[in-house]
Amino acid sequence: MIRSIFTCVAAAAIVVSASAQTQQIPAGNLHRTVAPTHGVYNMTTGFEINAQSYRSGPATIFDNTDGVGYYFSTLSGTEEWIDSCAFIADEISGNEQINGFDFSYCSLLIDPVGDAITVEVRFYDDNPGFMEPTGWTNPIAGTIQNAACAYGIAGLPGATGVGISCWAIAIDLQCGFECSVPQEITPGGVTEFNGIGWMYMDALVSGNTGPTLGSTIGPGGPGTAIPGYGSRDLFELMDLAFVGSGWTGTFFFGGAPKTQATFDVVLYGDGILDTDVVNADAPDTGDVLCLGSNIEFRSGNAVTWALDNAGGTAVFPSAAYAMLVGTAGSSAGFGSIAGAGTTLLVDPGSLLFPPTPFIMSGAVPSVTTPPLPGLPPTVWAQSMGFNGGIGAGNAAEASNALRHSN
Repeated sequence: MIRSIFTCVAAAAIVVSASAQTQQIPAGNLHRTVAPTHGVYNMTTGFEINAQSYRSGPATIFDNTDGVGYYFSTLSGTEEWIDSCAFIADEISGNEQINGFDFSYCSLLIDPVGDAITVEVRFYDDNPGFMEPTGWTNPIAGTIQNAACAYGIAGLPGATGVGISCWAIAIDLQCGFECSVPQEITPGGVTEFNGIGWMYMDALVSGNTGPTLGSTIGPGGPGTAIPGYGSRDLFELMDLAFVGSGWTGTFFFGGAPKTQATFDVVLYGDGILDTDVVNADAPDTGDVLCLGSNIEFRSGNAVTWALDNAGGTAVFPSAAYAMLVGTAGSSAGFGSIAGAGTTLLVDPGSLLFPPTPFIMSGAVPSVTTPPLPGLPPTVWAQSMGFNGGIGAGNAAEASNALRHSN
């Protein structure tokens, strides 16, 4: 079944600028999906087939998978397809933090080893539609196409059997790879859009792999699918082969109920309002701990802070663990004054009290506060593992920071 992708000026369900240009572009084939195989990709340990769980979430902050995915489409190795999403304005900081995501794709590329595909996923601060995301062509130095975050996910499988293989992949971003993007400025009405960019780079032959497409056919039949908040039946097509200006147009699949220009993706967050993970800009060798909290850091709450580690195993070699709490901090850090190989993220001049020791609860170090009194507008917390006593210069391990807004 041949598909055509159309540059949009107007479509039944979208409002379009009158200045947008119209043109029809043939763009290859639609392919029927097959039942997907599940896997998990950890940014530290790589891909595992048939893994059943991972640490991202537990809250779902965007879900565009209600429609039945009948078809997938392929894109070349230089193309980026940028889809839309949005986040309700419910955080004091104005930001949403993504700590994991699920996506689905299919491949025609024969890959008996199962490691031939690299997917690059980019999250953008904006995606106005009918133009490129802000700064894509002229990105800020140090960014990839001005993306807020970009993830190169290498070693994924192509068609490992006969014909087509489809895959449902869960990406774990916790413990060092979280991504923050803006929420809506004006609450309600989907007033601002974020972008999710997808590139599928086949190791051998370009143009054999691509995303599972959404549809309007949901659990209750045709027309019952509920799209993700801010999802639009269109996407921007960027092409790195066009030097200087990569935007080639806004595209959709013709409006058929089984083929929408939305790509199956679920985004996860921790579900704790006004608490953000802050990772060191340049992690050091001892920055291996993962600090989390169970509820909002609010007046009257008794909050439990607990540690994991970046490898996902409960091994804590230091002699003692403690929490540092202050009113200021920085992702650039304050040097290694806590200990060699560690990055101190809480401003040592802002500490509210001396380091608070953690108690080992089973194999996990944690501490629970008493009901909290009135708090300053911003509180930073970070944990350290110490040898030779809890004190300056003795830290051997450091965690991310948690920034609480009140």
